[in-house]
Amino acid sequence: MIVPKTFQHPLFFATDTVDIDTLQPFPMMMKHVPFYYDITNEEKPWQQKERALPAVFQLWEEEKRELAPLFAKRQAKQAKDGIIRGISYFLCALYWLNERPIGNICCWEEEVQSLSLRPLNVIDRLSFIFAHPALHHSFIQLDELFIELAKLFYKQMVQQKRD
Repeated sequence: MIVPKTFQHPLFFATDTVDIDTLQPFPMMMKHVPFYYDITNEEKPWQQKERALPAVFQLWEEEKRELAPLFAKRQAKQAKDGIIRGISYFLCALYWLNERPIGNICCWEEEVQSLSLRPLNVIDRLSFIFAHPALHHSFIQLDELFIELAKLFYKQMVQQKRD
């Protein structure tokens, strides 16, 4: 698969192509190719956020269970790839909560600024995580961002059911 220039951020893609061994059902492709659904448009999870976001939150919970022991043993370097996957999950969930796909991961700050639903200080917090993905503090901060994003999502779901 060819990675569009707008997704060729060095944190996520070392080259402009990605090998895809086998296709897997939603949301499992996100574990192997960051932003897979935003790049391919095969499925449009941002149009089905009631189904998509809980699945992404579950992906993070699985990742978090694998990362926690690594940080407990001070094996931060081994945790870096998991944090990077977590960042990609978070960005997808953030955009999908706002009912839109990611357009340009290379200019994520400007795009995130334009989103109406987002955690407080998300750009500053994500900037730190982008700069230091192997730090324990980044892991804690990313988990807090997921918690806040889940609260925004479930609050929105309750409000939509009331209307």
